[in-house]
Amino acid sequence: MALGIVPRFSIVVPCHAARAWLRPCLDSVLSQSFTDFEVLGVDSADPDDSGRILDEYAAADPRVRVLHLEDNVGPGLARNAGLKAARGEYVLFLDADDLYLPGSLAAISERIDATNRPDIVLFDYERIFWDGRLVGNQRHDAFAREGAGVFTAAERPIFLTFLEVVWNKACRRDFLVRHGFAFTAGFYEDAPWTYSTMLTAERIATLDRVVVHYRQHRTGRNIHATSGRRQWDIFDQYDRVHAFIQSDPELAGWRRFAFDRSLDHILAVLAKPERIDPDDRAEFFHAAHAFAKRWKPEGYTTDRSRRGFKRWQLIHDDYATYSTLKLSAKVLQLPSPRKTVGKLLRRTSLDPNLAAYAALGCTQYAGSPRAIYEKAAELAPQVRGVWVIEADHLGAVPEGVEYVVAGSPAHQKLADRATYFVNDTNWAAALQKRPGQLHLQTQRGTPLEKVAPVRDLHLVDRWDFNLSANRYSSEIWERIYPSYFEQLEYGSPRNDRLLTATADEVRAVRSGLGFDDSQLVVLSTVEDLEVPEGTVIGLSAGPRIEELMLAADVLVADCSALLFDYANLDRPIVLLLDSDRPATYFDLAELPPGLVAHSRAELTAAFQSGAFAAPEAAKHRQLFRERFCEYDDGRAAERVVQRLFGDADAVPPITPLAERSPAPSAYWSRLRA
Repeated sequence: MALGIVPRFSIVVPCHAARAWLRPCLDSVLSQSFTDFEVLGVDSADPDDSGRILDEYAAADPRVRVLHLEDNVGPGLARNAGLKAARGEYVLFLDADDLYLPGSLAAISERIDATNRPDIVLFDYERIFWDGRLVGNQRHDAFAREGAGVFTAAERPIFLTFLEVVWNKACRRDFLVRHGFAFTAGFYEDAPWTYSTMLTAERIATLDRVVVHYRQHRTGRNIHATSGRRQWDIFDQYDRVHAFIQSDPELAGWRRFAFDRSLDHILAVLAKPERIDPDDRAEFFHAAHAFAKRWKPEGYTTDRSRRGFKRWQLIHDDYATYSTLKLSAKVLQLPSPRKTVGKLLRRTSLDPNLAAYAALGCTQYAGSPRAIYEKAAELAPQVRGVWVIEADHLGAVPEGVEYVVAGSPAHQKLADRATYFVNDTNWAAALQKRPGQLHLQTQRGTPLEKVAPVRDLHLVDRWDFNLSANRYSSEIWERIYPSYFEQLEYGSPRNDRLLTATADEVRAVRSGLGFDDSQLVVLSTVEDLEVPEGTVIGLSAGPRIEELMLAADVLVADCSALLFDYANLDRPIVLLLDSDRPATYFDLAELPPGLVAHSRAELTAAFQSGAFAAPEAAKHRQLFRERFCEYDDGRAAERVVQRLFGDADAVPPITPLAERSPAPSAYWSRLRA
């Protein structure tokens, strides 16, 4: 977009700690059928990579501009920065974890034209929950019943009973500039903005259409829903609301309305333990009373309703009644003692040097848990590692590796005493995690095929740490597993050997499979594949998958997550993609790790011509590796062992991609010699 051209919309997206949802948010905007807009992404000194994602989108689409702030100034001041830079006729604000529904911007633009450019256009929304549920706005009927034409807030006060949010409105920019509207610092900043703009606007219109999907985070990852002193900001923000109303005699009729709304909002915050810690509840309640005392309108009385009684408690500082009623409600919800007696914590003490390991549903001694176990034996020998194995798979455990049979008394004793739990899947649902126990989920690679939202998340809630091979994976894990785990961006320990194996070790693996240096070995995830001048092996060829990758000189894959691991070897990869492929998190054809064949005939031709290993294919592989192999440098297991069992400050840094030396291919090394 050239400077000086005024777009219809400026869409301001403040970003902080929202990387998991930022791509879907931006995609929902940039894919709109209406294209006359600019996006102003404001990176509020985000520590989790949102700024990099914004830059990536800006490089790909000229409608995206990025503002990088030096400090985390909070959502309000970040929006101010975007508003100051906006050029559009109308300004919209969209939180970085929310979405626009298709066709929304076109509908807003048409409504603006139909109502002759009002000051504000108010539109509808739905809440979208972590499990995919959609819940509509409880007051959505007001759009059809009272939303016709243009009006003032005084003429249709129902529209000030909606949530005090900024993202359900399109505001004419010259209206905002003329009145000098700006967001305040702190949290709950939407409240003073909503009241000041809605009560000042002379012409308000509505759009009876769901425009925004407002994301409801299970763990309170949005900007408000975490406990801490910032929840006290609500009093300052509503102080501003009441000061604004009292500054204008013409707004005197709004005093009781705003007072009731502010008390209801404060009470809603007070009731949520994820916002106000129970130990802080009394202090917050008394602060709320002081707020009510400051702004209670003359002659105010509470109505005879449950809500009115709660307001009365605040006004009279009756915390004793409030806490008694809250405790009584909690007692009524307690389960029967008979149902809980079997879940009482056992009293055996934890062993600080005992770790439980499992892989592939307790069926294998493999993957990242194996790599961590073996590295711990080297760097933290004081930690005793014990594997949990199903009885039908005991042959998978090498001699000298300690194990217990899944479901046995020995397994129960291990689960009761171990401090550390390392697994690439989930432990059995019956496992009762004890205070002090630490769970590491290693995952089994980089996610590619889309998975349905996880509905039974109590298993995920046991994770303390989740291992990630790249920032892309981190975004996906945080999106599909909404919980409180710490993301360890350390790489995949199971891939360490791909970076550390020597030429002699590679030849030994190939020799064990019956291959010499002269043979082109092709590892394939595609069934019944044949390639010219090459020997094809499948994933069931014998040894562990890491050894198959070391042995192979080329990978031929369909939509297999194995290609992320194999790319670490910097050897040719060919994708065989037909039209019948599963839904994935990104289009492999647009970001391939090498040559793409759309049929077996094309694949055969690529091997015959050598195109599969040509420089053009290598360029694609390099871009793919930069994005998806950024943490796999051969020291992932070492980082995990230091973080879990050793000194967290001694976790080694990531070796840059350009400085790594992957395990050499015997075949390609011979050709280059």
